[in-house]
Amino acid sequence: MARFKQTFRVKAALAATWGLHDDPQALHDLTPPPLRVKILAIDKPLVKGSQLSFRLVLWGPLGATWNAIYDEFDPYQPGMTRCGFVDRALRSPFRAWTHRHTFEALPDGTSTVTDEATFQLFGGPLLTWLMGWPAVAFLFMYRRWRTQRILIRARARHNAPSAAVAPRGDSTAI
Repeated sequence: MARFKQTFRVKAALAATWGLHDDPQALHDLTPPPLRVKILAIDKPLVKGSQLSFRLVLWGPLGATWNAIYDEFDPYQPGMTRCGFVDRALRSPFRAWTHRHTFEALPDGTSTVTDEATFQLFGGPLLTWLMGWPAVAFLFMYRRWRTQRILIRARARHNAPSAAVAPRGDSTAI
Protein backbone atom coordinates (compact mmCIF):
# COMPACT_ATOMS: atom_id res chain seq x y z
CA MET A 1 0.00 0.00 0.00
CA ALA A 2 1.12 3.52 -0.74
CA ARG A 3 0.93 6.28 1.84
CA PHE A 4 0.61 10.04 1.54
CA LYS A 5 0.79 12.38 4.52
CA GLN A 6 0.81 16.15 4.78
CA THR A 7 0.32 18.59 7.63
CA PHE A 8 -0.27 22.27 7.04
CA ARG A 9 -1.24 25.32 9.02
CA VAL A 10 -4.24 27.49 8.28
CA LYS A 11 -4.93 30.98 9.56
CA ALA A 12 -8.24 29.97 11.08
CA ALA A 13 -9.47 28.70 14.41
CA LEU A 14 -10.11 24.99 14.85
CA ALA A 15 -13.89 25.55 14.77
CA ALA A 16 -13.70 27.16 11.31
CA THR A 17 -11.31 24.54 9.96
CA TRP A 18 -13.55 21.74 11.23
CA GLY A 19 -16.63 23.51 9.86
CA LEU A 20 -15.20 23.45 6.35
CA HIS A 21 -14.18 19.79 6.38
CA ASP A 22 -17.15 18.46 8.34
CA ASP A 23 -19.49 19.24 5.44
CA PRO A 24 -19.23 16.75 2.53
CA GLN A 25 -20.53 19.53 0.24
CA ALA A 26 -17.04 21.04 0.64
CA LEU A 27 -15.83 18.33 -1.74
CA HIS A 28 -17.13 20.60 -4.51
CA ASP A 29 -14.62 23.29 -3.49
CA LEU A 30 -11.78 20.96 -2.52
CA THR A 31 -11.67 18.80 -5.66
CA PRO A 32 -9.30 19.97 -8.39
CA PRO A 33 -10.52 20.69 -11.89
CA PRO A 34 -11.26 19.16 -14.28
CA LEU A 35 -12.94 16.78 -11.81
CA ARG A 36 -16.38 17.69 -10.53
CA VAL A 37 -18.16 16.13 -7.57
CA LYS A 38 -21.81 15.15 -7.52
CA ILE A 39 -23.08 14.06 -4.09
CA LEU A 40 -25.45 11.11 -4.58
CA ALA A 41 -26.38 10.25 -0.98
CA ILE A 42 -25.27 11.01 2.54
CA ASP A 43 -26.29 9.87 5.99
CA LYS A 44 -27.01 12.84 8.25
CA PRO A 45 -26.00 13.69 10.82
CA LEU A 46 -22.47 12.46 10.28
CA VAL A 47 -21.47 9.94 12.93
CA LYS A 48 -19.30 6.85 13.08
CA GLY A 49 -20.77 4.44 10.54
CA SER A 50 -22.31 7.14 8.31
CA GLN A 51 -21.95 6.60 4.60
CA LEU A 52 -21.35 9.01 1.73
CA SER A 53 -21.85 8.29 -1.95
CA PHE A 54 -20.62 10.65 -4.64
CA ARG A 55 -19.57 10.62 -8.26
CA LEU A 56 -16.33 12.12 -9.53
CA VAL A 57 -17.06 13.32 -13.06
CA LEU A 58 -14.25 13.99 -15.49
CA TRP A 59 -16.30 14.76 -18.57
CA GLY A 60 -19.77 13.63 -19.63
CA PRO A 61 -20.16 9.97 -18.69
CA LEU A 62 -16.48 9.61 -17.74
CA GLY A 63 -16.15 9.32 -14.01
CA ALA A 64 -16.23 7.03 -11.02
CA THR A 65 -18.64 6.41 -8.18
CA TRP A 66 -17.20 6.51 -4.70
CA ASN A 67 -18.92 5.04 -1.63
CA ALA A 68 -17.27 5.74 1.70
CA ILE A 69 -17.95 4.92 5.32
CA TYR A 70 -16.84 6.97 8.32
CA ASP A 71 -14.93 4.44 10.44
CA GLU A 72 -14.11 7.09 13.06
CA PHE A 73 -15.84 10.39 13.74
CA ASP A 74 -14.66 12.71 16.51
CA PRO A 75 -16.47 16.02 15.87
CA TYR A 76 -15.33 19.41 17.07
CA GLN A 77 -16.82 20.60 20.35
CA PRO A 78 -16.04 23.99 21.93
CA GLY A 79 -12.91 23.75 24.05
CA MET A 80 -11.45 20.83 22.10
CA THR A 81 -7.93 21.10 20.74
CA ARG A 82 -8.11 18.10 18.39
CA CYS A 83 -10.82 16.51 16.27
CA GLY A 84 -11.14 14.54 13.06
CA PHE A 85 -12.51 11.58 11.21
CA VAL A 86 -11.49 8.60 9.09
CA ASP A 87 -13.21 7.69 5.85
CA ARG A 88 -12.69 4.38 4.07
CA ALA A 89 -13.75 3.56 0.53
CA LEU A 90 -16.24 0.76 0.12
CA ARG A 91 -16.28 1.34 -3.64
CA SER A 92 -13.91 3.61 -5.53
CA PRO A 93 -11.29 3.69 -8.28
CA PHE A 94 -8.92 2.25 -5.67
CA ARG A 95 -8.59 -1.34 -4.49
CA ALA A 96 -8.10 0.14 -1.01
CA TRP A 97 -8.44 3.70 0.33
CA THR A 98 -8.39 5.03 3.90
CA HIS A 99 -8.10 8.73 4.68
CA ARG A 100 -7.52 10.09 8.19
CA HIS A 101 -8.34 13.79 8.68
CA THR A 102 -6.90 15.34 11.86
CA PHE A 103 -7.45 18.96 12.89
CA GLU A 104 -5.57 20.56 15.76
CA ALA A 105 -5.79 23.96 17.45
CA LEU A 106 -2.59 25.95 17.88
CA PRO A 107 -1.97 28.36 20.78
CA ASP A 108 -2.01 31.41 18.47
CA GLY A 109 -5.62 30.77 17.39
CA THR A 110 -4.73 29.09 14.09
CA SER A 111 -4.98 25.38 13.37
CA THR A 112 -3.37 22.53 11.48
CA VAL A 113 -4.80 20.03 9.07
CA THR A 114 -3.21 16.62 8.67
CA ASP A 115 -4.26 14.38 5.81
CA GLU A 116 -3.00 10.83 5.89
CA ALA A 117 -4.11 8.48 3.13
CA THR A 118 -3.19 4.86 2.52
CA PHE A 119 -4.23 3.47 -0.82
CA GLN A 120 -3.70 0.95 -3.58
CA LEU A 121 -4.96 1.01 -7.14
CA PHE A 122 -6.34 -2.00 -8.94
CA GLY A 123 -3.37 -3.29 -10.91
CA GLY A 124 -0.96 -3.60 -8.02
CA PRO A 125 1.91 -1.71 -6.42
CA LEU A 126 3.68 -0.61 -9.60
CA LEU A 127 0.58 1.06 -11.02
CA THR A 128 -0.16 2.55 -7.61
CA TRP A 129 3.27 4.20 -7.43
CA LEU A 130 3.44 5.27 -11.08
CA MET A 131 -0.09 6.66 -11.43
CA GLY A 132 -1.86 6.64 -8.07
CA TRP A 133 0.71 8.35 -5.87
CA PRO A 134 1.22 11.38 -8.17
CA ALA A 135 -2.55 11.82 -8.56
CA VAL A 136 -3.14 11.57 -4.80
CA ALA A 137 -0.28 14.00 -4.07
CA PHE A 138 -1.75 16.50 -6.55
CA LEU A 139 -5.23 16.10 -5.03
CA PHE A 140 -3.98 16.82 -1.52
CA MET A 141 -1.74 19.71 -2.56
CA TYR A 142 -4.75 21.26 -4.29
CA ARG A 143 -6.88 20.70 -1.17
CA ARG A 144 -4.21 22.36 0.93
CA TRP A 145 -4.20 25.44 -1.31
CA ARG A 146 -8.01 25.61 -1.48
CA THR A 147 -8.46 25.08 2.28
CA GLN A 148 -6.09 27.96 3.01
CA ARG A 149 -7.78 30.26 0.47
CA ILE A 150 -11.32 29.44 1.61
CA LEU A 151 -10.54 29.96 5.29
CA ILE A 152 -8.53 33.15 4.70
CA ARG A 153 -11.42 34.61 2.69
CA ALA A 154 -13.94 33.56 5.34
CA ARG A 155 -11.81 35.17 8.04
CA ALA A 156 -11.48 38.38 6.01
CA ARG A 157 -15.27 38.53 5.53
CA HIS A 158 -15.83 37.90 9.23
CA ASN A 159 -13.34 40.59 10.28
CA ALA A 160 -14.48 43.18 7.72
CA PRO A 161 -16.00 46.25 9.34
CA SER A 162 -19.70 46.66 8.74
CA ALA A 163 -21.29 50.00 8.00
CA ALA A 164 -23.78 51.29 10.51
CA VAL A 165 -25.53 54.57 11.11
CA ALA A 166 -24.05 56.34 14.12
CA PRO A 167 -26.07 58.63 16.41
CA ARG A 168 -26.94 62.14 15.11
CA GLY A 169 -27.06 60.88 11.52
CA ASP A 170 -23.29 60.56 11.13
CA SER A 171 -22.31 57.73 8.84
CA THR A 172 -19.21 55.89 10.02
CA ALA A 173 -17.92 52.38 9.90
CA ILE A 174 -17.95 50.70 13.26
